Amino acid sequence: MNRGKRQTLRSNPDRWALWRLLPGVRQSRMSKTTPRPAVEEEAKRLEELSVALIREKNWQALEQLLSPACQFVTGHGSCDRAEAMKLMKEMNLGEVRFKDFKVTQAGDNLVVSFWLSASEMIGGKVLSTEFSPRLSVWQRVGPDWQCVAYADFNPV
Repeated sequence: MNRGKRQTLRSNPDRWALWRLLPGVRQSRMSKTTPRPAVEEEAKRLEELSVALIREKNWQALEQLLSPACQFVTGHGSCDRAEAMKLMKEMNLGEVRFKDFKVTQAGDNLVVSFWLSASEMIGGKVLSTEFSPRLSVWQRVGPDWQCVAYADFNPV
């Protein structure tokens, strides 16, 4: 950091204290990151790929996208990867639409919030096709991304 910037931070005691207490923030702000449009496109690609794999019933490829530690949260509660895979295998997924992606990146992690509308049936029950919020967290593992958390806020 250049001397002028440090002086500016030190001239504001609250900002300087925060700056000194949050080395992770300091590091991420100074490190090179992927340009914002590329990060958003990558996040959209991951979410669209997940949906495509569910629709195609390509369970092996879908499992590779999920971290062994992955957790899912729905209106029924939370579940681990194995339980989530069981639920997805029982799902009949029709047309899916996405909107309003918001993506943040911290190092090898992407936090993705978006709205999803889907024609889906789980356990013989047709769910609402209205847009509902979703949240996923992805972690880069080598050259690939794996989902470590997913929240589905579709009312059940």
